[in-house]
Amino acid sequence: LNQYNVFIFLVALMLLAFSAGAQKNVRLNVVCSNEANKIIKKSHVAKYYNSKEDAVSGARELLYNLYGQGYLTANIDSIKADSLKINVFLYVGEKYTYQSLRKGNLDKYLANEINFKESNFDGKHFDYNDLLKTSEKLLSYCENNGYPFAEFKLDSVKVSGDKIDAAICFNKNNKITVDSIILKGNSKLARGYLYNYLSVKPGNIYNESLISRIDKKLRDLPFVNVVKPCEILFTENNAKVFLYLDKKKASSFYGIIGVLPNNQTTGKILINGELKLTLLNSFGRGELIDLNWRSISKGTQDLKIALSYPFLFATPFGINYKFTLFKQDTTYITLNHNIGIQYYFSGNNFLKVFAEIYSSDLLSGSGLETLTVLPDYADISSNLFGIEASRENFDYRLNPRKGYLLHFSGAGGIKKIKKNSSINSALYDSIRLKSSQFKFLINGKLFVPLFRKMTILFNSDNGYVINNTIFENELFKLGGLNSLRGFDEESIRVSYFNLLSCEFRYLFERNSFAALFFNAAYYEKNTYNSFVHDIPYGFGAGVSFDSKIGMFSIYYALGSQFGQPVLFKQSKIHFGYTNNF
Repeated sequence: LNQYNVFIFLVALMLLAFSAGAQKNVRLNVVCSNEANKIIKKSHVAKYYNSKEDAVSGARELLYNLYGQGYLTANIDSIKADSLKINVFLYVGEKYTYQSLRKGNLDKYLANEINFKESNFDGKHFDYNDLLKTSEKLLSYCENNGYPFAEFKLDSVKVSGDKIDAAICFNKNNKITVDSIILKGNSKLARGYLYNYLSVKPGNIYNESLISRIDKKLRDLPFVNVVKPCEILFTENNAKVFLYLDKKKASSFYGIIGVLPNNQTTGKILINGELKLTLLNSFGRGELIDLNWRSISKGTQDLKIALSYPFLFATPFGINYKFTLFKQDTTYITLNHNIGIQYYFSGNNFLKVFAEIYSSDLLSGSGLETLTVLPDYADISSNLFGIEASRENFDYRLNPRKGYLLHFSGAGGIKKIKKNSSINSALYDSIRLKSSQFKFLINGKLFVPLFRKMTILFNSDNGYVINNTIFENELFKLGGLNSLRGFDEESIRVSYFNLLSCEFRYLFERNSFAALFFNAAYYEKNTYNSFVHDIPYGFGAGVSFDSKIGMFSIYYALGSQFGQPVLFKQSKIHFGYTNNF
């Protein structure tokens, strides 16, 4: 059935293409001399068009191509048309060459910046496109360095036969600086944050490349709504930037709590559930306060806290702190502190240096006295130092159709294994209690656009912990909505993994899409006393959509691991909901 549907789809595309091609029934017939025909053939202009108007536009395109080849006197003498054909009578004329193109009043600094050399033009045919590229380089450089009203033209033009001699006449005009950035609307944004995020601040020289990206950068912010494009008011030597921004709900809360009697402990209760609280830009400085608590099984607690404050003291530096607490029933408890200083480049690109303090301790010594080998879990601590870098370029960050993301995190340091008083001390003799440890995380995303509202997402996630003696309570966790779909949340423990996924998306609204996906991973679980590897995979469909009460995501997924067949009764439904306020 699937192959049949694919076949029908391909046939439909072929018929559509044939139908579109069949409509091109107006022929463009160029009438000129035999010698000129040889020149025209090099232009590769289409012969058939959808309408007479399109055919005339094709004739003009041919004329511009001839100008680019140095036939500056080329001209359309007349046009005659009937129902199926457009006859264009064309005069090609002579081909002109440069005798010289002098730099004229162009100063040496600008000439070096665009790599302009007079010798590059001497004796060459007069190519209008080359001249246009030279002018565009000059004008682009100037508008990005304080001179948006620079002018380029040719001066002292002399024509002798088929030779052209000319000089560049270039005027930079007034130097423009940014006078102020004026906010219109009810958005709550601190000036220091805005200036650093946009890389545009009062007193800077005018830079068109930064100004032209203002609207895109602002649309990438989840807590502002761009009412209309920014406007620039120029005075004699200054530019005022007007931004039209309204506040947008970006903070979110989600929670579900269950209170149950604990049958194993008389008179006590068992609390489980999930809470998510995200406070974004509450103080107008782009700061983030994120809290996530889960207790999805008896005795298990998972708490994550993240704090981020960008552009500290109106500088490109920011501070970032992450705290994680994970308690595995009565087996062990893990605490992880990660504090870093980030340097922000343009947009959401940054470089971060951080320190990570990790500790994991066994909670009970019951039954450990009689062991003859070390258990799967151990008392561990480590101090790591590392770097993290992120580079992204999306057309729309919240729901991209095209673009990419590259993210890298690497850390190294010293790991210590602490002897547990309940375990026979001799069991530790075969391992190193102090050793070097390294951790790496690499993520890459690529969105490839298809047609108008479709895209394909290619995603790669990779992680590696390197150490001589690895225990269960220091492994990565895979599985769930945001990693390996088709499996329970964080149900797979690994020391090394490479996860690949492909997702086809149909973007039916700006912040909404429907998707088909396939994801697979190769992983290794290389611990102190065991080694396991597998290639689990999952596939399915899902939808993510924005509504007045929040953002919903729901995916239906099937998965397989260790070579087991895919079973519908073991399918997973991954559900996510965010309520903005």
